[in-house]
Amino acid sequence: MKKIHDNLQNQLEKLQSEIEKRQDIFDNRSERWQESEKGEEYQEKTDEFDRIAEDLEELINALFEQL
Repeated sequence: MKKIHDNLQNQLEKLQSEIEKRQDIFDNRSERWQESEKGEEYQEKTDEFDRIAEDLEELINALFEQL
């Protein structure tokens, strides 16, 4: 179980890194792009990834408590 926990934690860290990269990309785009349909869709997807990461973190923590 420890190996599974460690692998999940590693994947979570990769996901969080990707979320940060996406947010940086969004932040560095023009305000016009950010407010465009494409920009809003991009931010919505990033927010969705962030929610998934939060859920995954909760599950990993619950698993860790069981070890």
